[in-house]
Amino acid sequence: MGHEVLLYRVEVSESVHHTAIPFEQGCGHKMHVRNFHALLPRRHRPIAQYEKLLGLPVAMMCTTHGDTNCMYKKAKFLVLTLPIISCAAFAQENILVHNVDLFDSRSGGLMEDVSVIVEGNRIMQVSRSKPGAEFDVEIDGHGNVLMPGFIDTHVHMSIVGSTHEMSDLNWDYVPHKMAKRSRDMLHRGFTTVRDLGGPVFGLRRAIEEGLVEGPRVFPSGAFVSQTSGHGDFRRPTDANPQLGGAPTYAQHLGYYQLADGVPAVLAAVRENFKNGATQIKVMGSGGVGSVYDPIDSIQYTPDEMKAAVQAASDWGTYVASHLHNAASIVRALEAGVMSVDHGFMMDEIGARLMAKNGAFLSTQFAILDITLEMDFLSEEQLNKAREVIDASHGMVDLVKKHDIKITFSSDSFGPDALAGSLQTREFEARARRFSNAEVLQHVTLNSAELVELSGKRNPYPGKLGVIEKGAMADILIVNGNPLNDISLLGDPETNLLLIMKDGKIYKNRLVK
Repeated sequence: MGHEVLLYRVEVSESVHHTAIPFEQGCGHKMHVRNFHALLPRRHRPIAQYEKLLGLPVAMMCTTHGDTNCMYKKAKFLVLTLPIISCAAFAQENILVHNVDLFDSRSGGLMEDVSVIVEGNRIMQVSRSKPGAEFDVEIDGHGNVLMPGFIDTHVHMSIVGSTHEMSDLNWDYVPHKMAKRSRDMLHRGFTTVRDLGGPVFGLRRAIEEGLVEGPRVFPSGAFVSQTSGHGDFRRPTDANPQLGGAPTYAQHLGYYQLADGVPAVLAAVRENFKNGATQIKVMGSGGVGSVYDPIDSIQYTPDEMKAAVQAASDWGTYVASHLHNAASIVRALEAGVMSVDHGFMMDEIGARLMAKNGAFLSTQFAILDITLEMDFLSEEQLNKAREVIDASHGMVDLVKKHDIKITFSSDSFGPDALAGSLQTREFEARARRFSNAEVLQHVTLNSAELVELSGKRNPYPGKLGVIEKGAMADILIVNGNPLNDISLLGDPETNLLLIMKDGKIYKNRLVK
């Protein structure tokens, strides 16, 4: 019929199933705007192109005449029926964000009165002046600070309860909790996360397909743990599957793999790669939340650890390892581990080796404050936590002395309130040890460099952690200046005015 629809800048509710859409047809009838959150391009498009743009089926009907053969001729308005699951369905073509001060993650400084142009999922231009061209979407930042999306290099998106709760949760309930966890992280400003253990391959796929809102995910797959190691989640009565016993429910779901000896370690690592891991997580020392291992235990022999590193290297990527005590850190680094996770009990030898190898420290600080508040830990586990906390005070001095590369890492896991507070409280906990500018570099540039170590296994080609031409369009606008007040980032609901991931807007409180 040749009629065209004019899409205006509108706001769409995530939960609306039958929504009135503004349009203009040949006879000049128009419809008013209502109920939207996403921004759609202001362009003339035939209906078929509109369907192609959304990637969703579109059904239309004439609500005034009921004439489905001629839906446009005399209709005062149309009803657009969409199975709207996520604002991610609405992709912007080109966006101008202007009147902002830009946090430069490379220098740690602020560039005043900047404009940023986004085309598709990439940043195409950063300039000091507002371009004169017309854009599908224009956003006035009102002088607030624009910065790259946050990156958390240590989360557990599938551990949605305490260790006791997880053993009793139904498998078909957990994915719903994970979907909520995913959306919550994105709306805290985390546009990228590295998941360091657990079954998140399905969640990652759902995010990429637009079924679930969430950050881009670099998955590790199942923890690789020795018997009685930090990743051995069996009950005392569960037999070892390597000794004739049956795999546990958690093993079956992909939370962990018990692997003793070089052949078993190789098999466990390769199994994770078969499932789509971008890097591998190996448990290399005793831990607080585990039951069978003292904090001073060194886990995996040098040959076993080297086998994991070799298998990862053969796949073009690297190994991250849970490490607390000093001896385990040294052993892992000598084997070629590139990501020391936690590292609280590091000594001078380990620090020098980290600097020499160019390895990253993916550590946490809020958890040092929060662990003793966790009511699901036993007294024995709390005693291990106290031992770690007491030994952690020298770690920051070693990091600064040897200029060790440190990333933003929260260890977000457990019940929703705990998982959220581990991320939001991390900013201020970190700022008690580093400058605000350094903290912002941890959560952007430094963390990007670590996740990008996955090389050819990186499913997201494009620069992360920076606002520059060609980088991925992950953008936040903060209500105020976090260089002066880092606590702003601890209240994302109030202080994150804009959240954009991959060129798509998920939150915008700057639209008039």
